[in-house]
Amino acid sequence: MESLQEKPLPADRERAPTQARAASSAVSLSNSSAPTATNRMDLAAFDGSFAPLVRPQAVRLTPWYRRRDYFVGQWFEPALWRSAVVEMIATCCQVFVSGQIVATISTYGTPQLGAYIGISNLVLIATFIYAVAPASGGHMNPMITFAAVLTGLCSVPRGILYMVGQTAGGALGGGILLGIWGKERAIAVRGGGCWYDPSQANPGQIYLNETFASFVLLFLAFGVGLDPRQAALFGPRMGPALVGASLGLVSFSTSGIIPGYAGAQMNPAKCFGNGIARLDLSYQWIYWFGPAVGGIMMGILYNLIPPHHAELSKRKSREMSREITSDSMAERAEASVIASS
Repeated sequence: MESLQEKPLPADRERAPTQARAASSAVSLSNSSAPTATNRMDLAAFDGSFAPLVRPQAVRLTPWYRRRDYFVGQWFEPALWRSAVVEMIATCCQVFVSGQIVATISTYGTPQLGAYIGISNLVLIATFIYAVAPASGGHMNPMITFAAVLTGLCSVPRGILYMVGQTAGGALGGGILLGIWGKERAIAVRGGGCWYDPSQANPGQIYLNETFASFVLLFLAFGVGLDPRQAALFGPRMGPALVGASLGLVSFSTSGIIPGYAGAQMNPAKCFGNGIARLDLSYQWIYWFGPAVGGIMMGILYNLIPPHHAELSKRKSREMSREITSDSMAERAEASVIASS
C-alpha cells in the first residue's frame, strides 16, 4: 500500500539542493557579526532605559545585588562608552537650552516665571528623552542614573560612566552659556538656574526641599516610565511625556515657596553647569546631596516596601522556567519518536 505522503516531483528534487544552500547561507548571515539595526539597538538595552522596546526580554533569576557582572562587567564594551558619550552630549544640549529659556523669560519681566519654567521643563525633558532614549536610555541626569543603579536597573559600570559623562556635559553646557552671555549677563540671569538667596532662606530649608522633591520626581518617573513592570502599562510613547509632565509639575509646585529661591532643580549635572555659567559654585552640595538622598530613599522603597512586586516577578520567572523545561522535554520526546521510526 502506497504511503499517503506526496512524492517530490523531479523539478522539486532539482530545487531542493538550491533551497538548502539558500537556507544555509541565510542562517550563516543571520549568525554573522555584521552590524545590523537590531545590534545597534543594543546600545541602550538595559532595564533602566526610557525606551521600553529595546530593553532586554530575559528575566534574571538572581537578584542584582548578587550578580558579579552587575558590579564589574561591561567596562570594556565599546557600546557602553558610546552610550556614555551620547549622555554627555545630550546633557550639554539640555543645559544649553534650559539656560537660554531662563535667560529669555527673564527679559519679559513677568512675575509668572515659575509657570513658564514648569511648562518649558515639561516640553524640554519629554523631547530630549524621545530623542536620546533609543541610543543611551535617556537619563541625562545623575539622579536618575544613581537611582537606577540602586534599584537594579542599571549596572554599576554603566552608572559610573553615565554620571561622569552627564557631569562633563553639564560643565560644557555651562561654559558655552558663559561664552555666549558674557560674565555680566551670566551673573544677571544667575547662570540660568539652581540658585537661592542666602539672606532669605537657610541652606537647611533648600536642602530639605531638594531632597524630597527629588524623591517625588523619582517616585513618579519610576511609576510612569522607568520601572520595566510599569512601562508596559503606558508604552514607549506615553512614558517620556509623563516623565516630562512629572518634572514640570514638581518644578512649578516648588518655584514660589520661598522668596529668592528658584525652586527644586533635581538635576546635579544641570546645577553644576549653571554654577559654571555664573562663575559661582557656592552651595553645590545642596544640589548633589539632596538628589542623592532622594535616590537612596527611592532605592529602599523600590527594593523593600512593595514585596508583591518582587513576588510577582519571582513567580513569573518560575513559570517561565517551567515552560522552558516542558518545551525542551517535549522536543526531546518528539525527536526520540522520530529517530525510532
